[in-house]
Amino acid sequence: MTITAVALFLLHLPSAPAQNPSPLDTLVDVGGYHMHLAVYRGTKQLTIVLESGGGASLGSWSGVEAELAARTQATVVAYDRAGFGKSGTGPGDLTPRRQIEQLHEALDALRTPAERIIVGHSYGGLLAILHAHLYPGNVRGLVLVDPMNLRFVQATGDFVYSTVPHIEHPASQRDTALVRLVNTFDGLVRDPDAGDVGLRMPIVIITAGDDWWGKADIDRAWRRSHEAIAQAAPHRRLVAADRSNHDIPEKRPDTIVDAVLSLTAGRPN
Repeated sequence: MTITAVALFLLHLPSAPAQNPSPLDTLVDVGGYHMHLAVYRGTKQLTIVLESGGGASLGSWSGVEAELAARTQATVVAYDRAGFGKSGTGPGDLTPRRQIEQLHEALDALRTPAERIIVGHSYGGLLAILHAHLYPGNVRGLVLVDPMNLRFVQATGDFVYSTVPHIEHPASQRDTALVRLVNTFDGLVRDPDAGDVGLRMPIVIITAGDDWWGKADIDRAWRRSHEAIAQAAPHRRLVAADRSNHDIPEKRPDTIVDAVLSLTAGRPN
């Protein structure tokens, strides 16, 4: 795997935050640290939650959040996971499952509409699926944007583990959070609630149109895993983000907006 591919999958070096007309930029105490969220209040009784890629801040959405707010009139929430962006580091033993529970608590504290569409990019796709399993009564649908997923991990064995960064001496809050992300990844992919099996809500899977892993067999396995998710149950569909590598929020944000709009309109297929 190339260095570029590693950065795209896990590090997701964030771009500058998009210009924002009127967001609520806030910190919410979730027990032991403060979670940073940007909230676009809407008039529709629906919340769209954006789960960034591994190691990314909410700025990595490149303005998708503002576009979704304008187009859907829903409340749109982007946030920084513990240790990234403006969120506090959180405890060392913080698990992905606990982070989703804390996000749920923060959304409740902010009195966002209970019904949600979760949009997850890359590593955030695993968390979007976990969110749907933990709170099925809240989640109306999922948009998985070139998602890391259990099917890919199972098909490629130890490949993913060979691509993650190994930071022996964390020099920053972000380094510490990355170490925790890597250390908890195995537990996450072993969690049955991180797999798409059993989910009944509509799901749109967006797959990168261009190869980006740097290994032909891995690129094939990546795309096949997305196809398998789409084919595994009714009310799912696969969309190719043509002319885009893994960084779909920047290169093909329209595919994300269109996918969300299809779910808000009740058109998953």
